[in-house]
Amino acid sequence: MSGLKRALRRGETRSAVWLFTSDVDSADILGSMGFDAIVLDREHAPSGLQTTLAQLRAVRSAGDSSVLVRIRRDALGEVGVLLDMGVDGLLLADARSALDVRALIDATRYAPSGSRGAHMTVSRAARWGAHADAYLSRYADDLLLIAMIESVEGARSILEIGAVDGLDMVFVGPLDLSASVGVMGDWDSSDYRSALRSIEEASRRSGLLLGGAAVSPGDIGDWSELGYRMISIGSDVSFLRTAAADALDGFSRSVRRVEEKGWAR
Repeated sequence: MSGLKRALRRGETRSAVWLFTSDVDSADILGSMGFDAIVLDREHAPSGLQTTLAQLRAVRSAGDSSVLVRIRRDALGEVGVLLDMGVDGLLLADARSALDVRALIDATRYAPSGSRGAHMTVSRAARWGAHADAYLSRYADDLLLIAMIESVEGARSILEIGAVDGLDMVFVGPLDLSASVGVMGDWDSSDYRSALRSIEEASRRSGLLLGGAAVSPGDIGDWSELGYRMISIGSDVSFLRTAAADALDGFSRSVRRVEEKGWAR
C-alpha cells in the first residue's frame, strides 16, 4: 500500500494541490514544495498524455509527492495508459452513480476482475517489466481511487457509490456542487450547506474516506475536524494569480506613497 493511502487510512489529514496548466516546470516546482499529493488535471487542462507523463516525471524527480490524475467519466479509455505510466491514483470527475464508479474500478483491474489490458511486463509502472510480478501482486492495494461528488445526483447516490468494492474515497468538488443546487459559489447558502452535510454524513455511514477542495483557508481546520482526510488547498493557477496580484498591489502602494509625499520626479 502506498504511503499516502496508508496515512489516510490511519486517519491522518493530507494536503493536495491541483496542476491545471500544461506546464512541466510548474509540476517540477510544486513537486519540490512538499505537498502530500499533486493532482494532474485531465478534465479541464488541455494536456496530452505525453505532457501528463512529463509532469509525472517532473514531480517524482523533485520530491516525494504522490501523483494523482483527475479523469472525465467519458475518458475511461485513458485509465490503463495512466496506470501503466505509474500514477498513484485517480479521481473520477463528477461521479453520479455506482455504475460510474464500477466502470472506473473495472478499468483499473486486470482480468478476470476487470478489463484492463495486461501490460505490466513492459510498463513504466513495473519498471519496464523488471518488477512485473511484484507490481501484479500489489497494484490494486497501492492505487488510491477517488470518486468526486460534484452534483446533487452524486450526493444522493453516496451510499450506493460507497458499496462499490475498490473505491477508497469520495471527494467534494464544491463549485460544481453549489452550481448543481443553483447557487454557484454561494458557500453560505443553506441549499449548498445541506448538500455538503449530506455527503459528509453518507461518507461516514459508508465507511469511505472523505476529501474535498477547500474554498477558503478557514475551511481547512473545519474540514479536518469534520473528518476530511485529503484537502486540496490551491493550484498552480491560483498560487500564480495570488502572488502576482500581491506583488502588483505592493508595487502600486509603494508608488502611491512616494507620489503622495511629492518625491516623484
